[in-house]
Amino acid sequence: MLHQFRHQDKINKVTTALKLSGFNSLTPFQKNVFPAIFSGRDLIIETSQAKGIVISFLLPVLIGKFQKKNSPSALILTDTLASVNRIENNYQLINKSNKFKNSLITLGNDTNPGNDIPKLHKNPDIIVGISSRIIDHIRRNNIIPGNIDTLIIEIPEISSQSSFEQNVYFIASKVNRKTQIQIYVNNITQAREIDKILKHPKILLYTDREKLGIITQGDSAVDKEKLEQQIKTIIQDIKANPDDLSEYRKIFKKNVPFFLRSYFAGKLLQDLEGTSNKPSRRVPSGNMKTLFVSIGRRRRVHPRDLMKLFQKALDIKSTEIGPIKVLDNYSFIDLNEKLSTKAVEQMNGMEYRGRKISVDYAKKRT
Repeated sequence: MLHQFRHQDKINKVTTALKLSGFNSLTPFQKNVFPAIFSGRDLIIETSQAKGIVISFLLPVLIGKFQKKNSPSALILTDTLASVNRIENNYQLINKSNKFKNSLITLGNDTNPGNDIPKLHKNPDIIVGISSRIIDHIRRNNIIPGNIDTLIIEIPEISSQSSFEQNVYFIASKVNRKTQIQIYVNNITQAREIDKILKHPKILLYTDREKLGIITQGDSAVDKEKLEQQIKTIIQDIKANPDDLSEYRKIFKKNVPFFLRSYFAGKLLQDLEGTSNKPSRRVPSGNMKTLFVSIGRRRRVHPRDLMKLFQKALDIKSTEIGPIKVLDNYSFIDLNEKLSTKAVEQMNGMEYRGRKISVDYAKKRT
């Protein structure tokens, strides 16, 4: 369970706080989430069918007052005032019995941002608000995102704000590099675009009961059930033909230090899964054309993003898309001649992530 023993003291504190608030034990969701939060790494957490979500991200911030002298600053972004009020109600519920020294304020309960100023002047430890209201105060210098230690983002299943994702990108770009970013989303597939704001290595935590315990380290998913089954199969093969491995054992023992053997085995498993998961994509046939796209890595664009963009815009399959090359400021993508003409006609000047992009035929080098 994600090295829970390393953070046992903090786990004990949140458990005590929950009991004081009338909760007898941690929910299965909280048992997995608390150690992930205390690791300090960025994370995406799936909340489908989970219980105790809001308390799960509130309590670690609240007990922070007792972990270090300077209180951590947390910014919680959500999508609606109903969500803002739900978070405040959870805070009042657990604060009633625990009397935390950390203060929490909510922003956006009226239409005038100026009415938030008296709250902000009290230097609260936790600020909760809809993303557009938070941006309003950032632009007025009422909130300094560079001082935020924890940025918590609740992604709704259906956003009521058309600009919610863009607002999150903007706010995340203003926090400092040490800020821990936590994303809570009903289904992790909803966060495939927004996860670019996370630093690596990151943690990806599923909470579906059939997937419980699947995490990522770095960028590669670790499917425990699949790997455990692979290990069982390998062990069966070893028992069936042990003599076939004699020479390999000698080389292994000679070259791998005793205390590194488990790590060496882990690396072999990692490489094995990487090989089995590597997608094989057929290169389309026909007369191919290379297109220029005016966005690149500096806009946090990756090949998979362009693939999804072209698939959706042209209503095509991934197998109809050729090689994709993403550079710092622009990208190149290969399509057959018919699709390339359609792409230039339909996609040139379209809006993507809040800005218009150019899609045109790539100029040949002279």
